[in-house]
Amino acid sequence: MDKLFSDELQYYIDTARLRTARQKRRAVITARDKQLLQLDEYEKELWSQSRKPIYVPLDPPVQKGYVRFFVLRDDVARGKQALFFQGILDKINTEQYFHRKDFKKKKRVRGKKVWVDKEQHVKKLYAWEVEKLGLTPQEMAYFEVRPEFSKLKGKEVLMTVFTEPWRFVLRVRPYMLTHRRVVDPVLESRMREVDNYITIRQLRHRMNWLTQSRGGGRRRWEPPVKAKERYKKKTLLQMLQEEYYDNID
Repeated sequence: MDKLFSDELQYYIDTARLRTARQKRRAVITARDKQLLQLDEYEKELWSQSRKPIYVPLDPPVQKGYVRFFVLRDDVARGKQALFFQGILDKINTEQYFHRKDFKKKKRVRGKKVWVDKEQHVKKLYAWEVEKLGLTPQEMAYFEVRPEFSKLKGKEVLMTVFTEPWRFVLRVRPYMLTHRRVVDPVLESRMREVDNYITIRQLRHRMNWLTQSRGGGRRRWEPPVKAKERYKKKTLLQMLQEEYYDNID
């Protein structure tokens, strides 16, 4: 009888699929990670909603500084190619906003502050911008490729530059605000609550680790290998062999 009972008990244990302590711990971590992923999706949804603001018209409009942009010079605007150069200007025009109508700013020159004009030029195009704008061969005849320093990349790159900027002049107009953004207090409150919940419980690092591991495997930050640590766990024979084969290659 005892043997029959022990056999039934053993059979129940084998077929019950009881989880070990490690499996239980893993199940708790997996469930927690799923909750964090849901929280990340909810935060992204709130952020996308905040990126779609609602604007209402202002009556009357309110002036906020001035805007400066390029227009065709008078003689060019009266010429036969006015439409042609206007099409070029529409693609390379730039705008500046400032609180002063004369667009002057203070600059220290030899220890003294003097008023100088703010610089403004037509747009200089990267190669991908030329393709995106679809410049025609007739329009490209007024452009040339030259090396220019790019603040975005911090080095000199080849830029497509308009060769006849004298055809354009600057014009200043008052910058009028015609619409006002409506802030949703409920949405802003939810975003603050979610951010406070994540920050107080220090969940941001784990959420970033989970979201970065989708699709292409886990991508963890790894510190750069120092030159001294490269040979820390290698024998002298291994280092000599690596140096020998490197010199052969």
